Amino acid sequence: DVAGACVVLASKVEENKRGLKDISMACSYVAVKGQAKEAADNRERWERSLKRLEIVVLENCCFDMNILHPYGFIDRLAPEFGIPVFIAKSATAIINDSMRSHICLLYRPEVAAVAALYFALEIHGHVPSRSLFESRHVMLPANAVRLVEECVGDMLAFYQREADSEREAHRQQQKAAGVSSRPHLPHYT
Repeated sequence: DVAGACVVLASKVEENKRGLKDISMACSYVAVKGQAKEAADNRERWERSLKRLEIVVLENCCFDMNILHPYGFIDRLAPEFGIPVFIAKSATAIINDSMRSHICLLYRPEVAAVAALYFALEIHGHVPSRSLFESRHVMLPANAVRLVEECVGDMLAFYQREADSEREAHRQQQKAAGVSSRPHLPHYT
């Protein structure tokens, strides 16, 4: 129920607007494990529940819905340190990918931004400078070096899990299609 209320709030705060009826129907559908008839019957109950819980979630957030994203920090840091645009775009892509993980919940946006820039610099063969931690425009916590290292490690682990998942899905598709995972060598007689 609380997750649904969070989706309602996120829909109101972010650019991706969804109506309460759509969200309550989706929550109901998930709750009844895909039984369309039952989902339609429970939609109004979900709608009432989401309205009630929306207030509870807002109270717990102290009604502060000003959400900071790492993107603005990347936009400020890249020019300050002379980071090429293509690397800043890579850092933005890393942040986009990271939004599908727990990273955006574990790290402050400025730490995630520095970590994404650091990671992007390494990916493109540049040696990241320690000066990234000494920005005039972005205030980092005292333990920023450790936090950025942890965040980069989490980003790397995320990509590793994604790659493993892709390989497993591909293997399952081949198995279902009856294709061997070993290369087929022709047999000549």
